[in-house]
Amino acid sequence: MYLMYVDESGDPGKCVNIGSGNSNHYSVSGLIISESDWYKNLEKLNKFRKHLKERYGLLLKTEIHASELIRISKIKEYRRIRKMDRMKILGEVMEQIPVIFDTSKIINIFLDKSIYPEKEEFQTFAWSRLIQRYDTCLKSKKENGIVICDDTDEKLLRNLLRKMRVYNPVPSHFTEYYNAPTDNIIEDIFHRNSQHSYFIQMVDAITHCLFRKEMPKSSLKKYGVDRFFGYLKPILLLEASKYDEFGIVRK
Repeated sequence: MYLMYVDESGDPGKCVNIGSGNSNHYSVSGLIISESDWYKNLEKLNKFRKHLKERYGLLLKTEIHASELIRISKIKEYRRIRKMDRMKILGEVMEQIPVIFDTSKIINIFLDKSIYPEKEEFQTFAWSRLIQRYDTCLKSKKENGIVICDDTDEKLLRNLLRKMRVYNPVPSHFTEYYNAPTDNIIEDIFHRNSQHSYFIQMVDAITHCLFRKEMPKSSLKKYGVDRFFGYLKPILLLEASKYDEFGIVRK
């Protein structure tokens, strides 16, 4: 049995317009772990969190939230930690993910909304690609799996997964499409508050650093934030997209 922890970055609305408040991207990342490694991964996470507490004063109960580490909005506890150290925390998180989850794989979907100016909704678009790649990975292992994600549109994702279990058209070299049901994913998607899951917090860092890689901000380059995603390459599911060196699915 496998578990895929998932988090999103950006919003699912249409391409950014002046005054709309929408982001210019939407991404979703999934961390796939074997249930047999779950306790080992948790022990490593706990040890790493204790290290962050000793070095930076980050309390064990304080959520790791990548965008908040960069620019504080809601997590007031971060105000006790200077910005340089918050950037170091994010960098260490990304460095340690391949160490903590050394037998895992990561799937990344990144959609630049400017490529789809007429598209109104991106969540179904991105999640269908994530679910399809996860199911393909499970089939290759002859295993079943579940999905656990941060709080999001539960009804939309429930309906999407149930539909894909029955009908999932995939392009073919021989016919235009063939049906490939995603029937190795069992149950509906489980939703959890990221505040209570170290695993989802790690995926939050992954998907946010993917955004910072794809759409870097000059003021953050001095901290190396645009390069943090590169630390993950040893455990990226590169076969998710043969057209990208990091296996990032872009369309």
